[in-house]
Amino acid sequence: MTFPSDAAAHLPGRGVTGMEAGGWLAPIPGLLRRDPDHCYWLGDHLFPVSITGVLAAGKSSYAMARIAATQAIWQPRGTTCHLALELSLKAQRATPRCQHRQVQLLEHPQHGEVFAEYADWVEPLLGHGRWQQVQVIASERPTCCLVRNVAGTYDTAYLDPALPIPADRPSWVAGPARVLADLKTLAEGGSTYCTRAQIGGYMALESSQGQWFDYGQTIWCRPGRTQFSALYSRRECLLAWAAAWSHYTGAHRPF
Repeated sequence: MTFPSDAAAHLPGRGVTGMEAGGWLAPIPGLLRRDPDHCYWLGDHLFPVSITGVLAAGKSSYAMARIAATQAIWQPRGTTCHLALELSLKAQRATPRCQHRQVQLLEHPQHGEVFAEYADWVEPLLGHGRWQQVQVIASERPTCCLVRNVAGTYDTAYLDPALPIPADRPSWVAGPARVLADLKTLAEGGSTYCTRAQIGGYMALESSQGQWFDYGQTIWCRPGRTQFSALYSRRECLLAWAAAWSHYTGAHRPF
């Protein structure tokens, strides 16, 4: 099945684009994220909404109130774990065989104190064996789609040679199975939830940039343990995203 989001990349004879010499995805020229508001600019073009904003439009006022009520707890935890993973993966990129990157990161002169505060989350995340099984190609990567006028940043992506290549992968995509993953942090006893729409949104944006992903995956980071979810097919991620996008456009772009 070909989704509308795949159309820009689905060209005869075209391969996956934008790989750097080291195997990481090259940045999208001119795309910038400006914090703390997470505004995205492509040159002088400001994107009106992010993937997060689209998904938030589908939540009830009660759900949004509950999220806001606990923001002081989950936001610093999530920010810290995302930063720790980003620095770790980029350090591994520079020194692939570094065996002490986790220890070095926890002693980081700028962030070591806050990493130590969340060490119960950070240590199992960085030390998980899956990082030795895959080739990371992206970490905290901004991406966008001008057709839908949406931008966003996803947590990581990697190649996994142990996974089967899906039968619906187009011929212009080569190499090992490609996985786009989202990191979520949970409190002890916290429940998992569906992230397929969010992952599908990033897949759709990346498709417009010539990047194909075969699978989605969620990284659940809890105190004392990190778990990688079962794989999600590209189809189910894009279908979940399509439903979220339809709801958003019906309310905010009725034209």
